[in-house]
Amino acid sequence: MILEAKQISKSFQNGTKELTVLRKLSLSVDKGEIVTIMGPSGSGKSTLLNILGTLDSANSGTVSICGKNVAYLDDVSLAELRNRHIGFVFQFHHLLPEFTALENVLIPAELMGGGHDAKSRAKELFEYVSLTERMDHFPSQLSGGERLRVAVLRALINTPDIILTDEPTGNLDTGNAERLLELFTNICRDFQQAMIITTHDQHVSSIGTRACRLEDGILHVIT
Repeated sequence: MILEAKQISKSFQNGTKELTVLRKLSLSVDKGEIVTIMGPSGSGKSTLLNILGTLDSANSGTVSICGKNVAYLDDVSLAELRNRHIGFVFQFHHLLPEFTALENVLIPAELMGGGHDAKSRAKELFEYVSLTERMDHFPSQLSGGERLRVAVLRALINTPDIILTDEPTGNLDTGNAERLLELFTNICRDFQQAMIITTHDQHVSSIGTRACRLEDGILHVIT
């Protein structure tokens, strides 16, 4: 088991009112599995993903990544776990404009002290997504679909155990969205990569080996 969340609850204070977003939610993800979580805007999908990715904490409940309960880790250990075991892909690519595509992909590896091996892996990944000729281009010189594929490679560079992706097709046209979904499916098949995808799109949800719906803070398994 790559990720296990148990009885996750999260609420926010809104003036004098308390807004409950997640209610005793539990989820587990195994190697090579794609879990899609569908729900409308404001349903708590991003909040859940941030908690699972250790970017936020729950009010109650536990999250374990590769057998490690994140509640017992200090900030340094948590950052190391996040960089080693988790890859992130967001709706906005968040590429650094002053760095080339290749340099952007290598940033997480450099934080881990990676060297020549990381650069070789990066070049292999660029070949995998047919972007070899775009490695030395800056983000402003890439199309929207290309930028998001580079962001996916950045998430893959440290061979994480799980990739968390939040509304990845939200800013893409139909053609680029289809190519990205095909890439996700291929990654999970070829690298036995675990992945959680949040979406409001039924079609995106359908690529999951397990599809869920987040509604009123409760996670329902659809398939």
